[in-house]
Amino acid sequence: MKVCQIMAGDEEGGLENHFVELCNGLVDLVDELVVIAHEKYRERFRPEIRFLALDLSGKRRNPWLLYRLASLIRKEKPDIIHAQASKAVDMLARIRAFVPGYRIGTLHGRKKNLGMFARMNTVIGVSRGVVEELEHPDVRVVYNGIRPYTGKSYDHNELADQFALNPDFSVTLAIGRLAPVKAFDNLIKAWHPALGYLLIVGDGPERASLEVLINARGLQRNVILAGFRDDVRALMPAADLLVFSSHREGFSYVLAESLLTRLPVLSTAVPGAIEVLPPDYLVPVNDVPALRQGLERVLAAPETARTDQAAVFDWAREALTIDRMLADTLAIYNDVTRNRMDA
Repeated sequence: MKVCQIMAGDEEGGLENHFVELCNGLVDLVDELVVIAHEKYRERFRPEIRFLALDLSGKRRNPWLLYRLASLIRKEKPDIIHAQASKAVDMLARIRAFVPGYRIGTLHGRKKNLGMFARMNTVIGVSRGVVEELEHPDVRVVYNGIRPYTGKSYDHNELADQFALNPDFSVTLAIGRLAPVKAFDNLIKAWHPALGYLLIVGDGPERASLEVLINARGLQRNVILAGFRDDVRALMPAADLLVFSSHREGFSYVLAESLLTRLPVLSTAVPGAIEVLPPDYLVPVNDVPALRQGLERVLAAPETARTDQAAVFDWAREALTIDRMLADTLAIYNDVTRNRMDA
């Protein structure tokens, strides 16, 4: 079985992590694996993978880009073409008449326009929530898998020392790109000093406006914009809660990491969180008062939250692993290949 994996982005985040981890694991499980992606990612892939650099970060309807993508796929003649996320799926859909191979598209988040996925033979969702509105005859779900963490972990006092916090107060983590979709502005509006410290880890275009909001609300001592860090897994054991205020998500890697760390989560009712968290730990999207009330309730008894989510932590240990993600993906490949042979 020869598989061609395609990613059209050139950013850094959960999609890119998923793509690299999936491909680096699949290369041991299929006969040949070809990756088409931006040159910047080349060194992240194992040498056994045939890497074909193609910058698809331009417009998805660009005829020259579509021609180059089709040419690469036609030359490789894969059995399966697996496109990751809406842009790559859209580009594959546009050239479908000119390339060989069974088309699979993975949907990583809720989108208004899902028409391109209708032109895939099979659709994989990273959660049930992201595909619930998709009308397609063959929809599967494969959750993101996380590698076991073996690095350093901070305890509460070490975290307090690092950020000059009073160790007697609780610490809540919020992690993600500082972009409008994450709704960190709503989280800051919901926060007040009695909740302890809010540590927002990440960077992005909203940083300046969030700083203005923090200052306007007089929360400089309680809300810390920690910037980008590559040790978020080390921070999690030292915290009391992870909070999501997002307008939308797929199945966040941060959510998976938190559950594997056994760190309780409070989230807006977005895909992924809806599927795994107890209802008492979900609040409506874009509802600041409800978010504030949820924070007050959970942080008043964080050990209760750990008990309430214990079954979720146990499920995550079995379901959100790299091995499970690879096995589920390979099972789909084998299934569709067998069905094509039987047809």
